[in-house]
Amino acid sequence: MTGPLYLNEVISVHTSLFVAIGIGVLFGFVLERAGFGDSRNLTSIFYFRDMRVLRVMFSALVTAMLGLVILNRLGLFDYSLLLDYSLLKTYFWPQLVGGVLFGLGFVVGGYCPGTAVVGVASGKIDSIVFLIGMIVGIDIFALGMPLWGAFYKSSDMGRITLWQYFGTSMETMAEIITIAALGAFVMAWLAEKWAPYDK
Repeated sequence: MTGPLYLNEVISVHTSLFVAIGIGVLFGFVLERAGFGDSRNLTSIFYFRDMRVLRVMFSALVTAMLGLVILNRLGLFDYSLLLDYSLLKTYFWPQLVGGVLFGLGFVVGGYCPGTAVVGVASGKIDSIVFLIGMIVGIDIFALGMPLWGAFYKSSDMGRITLWQYFGTSMETMAEIITIAALGAFVMAWLAEKWAPYDK
């Protein structure tokens, strides 16, 4: 989150670490106040009862995206800095499998890594169990690298963005994602009205 500031030499790397800690604490506080430290609220999205997770995450994504695109357009921020220094490489198939496993873990455990830490801070036992399981899973993955290391590094697409992949401009892709977000909000509202698991 502080990357653009120290990459543009507005603040030092050391200062950015302290700023990041402050942002992390504030972020955790906001998550807890929004009810995201409770697995019941988080898993409600899978039952179409409460779609606030989708609304919050999509809103955050679109706000950050539009902010960076506008700043880049005004010449106040060089977007290439993020592409060169912060954007991770895309490994299509490994990341697709990882996304599915992450989703399954979310459904079964009721947390993602960030919300699990929030749950631990607010004293929830299930989040402690989830966090321990996550650490064990990380260790198992690391120990198993000789077995699946080749797959882990397969289908390397390099540092690529959606607009580069689809051959559009940054602004056009931002518009498409914003429209998709608005559509998702409408679908979320309809899903909550439908509420099939409450009938």
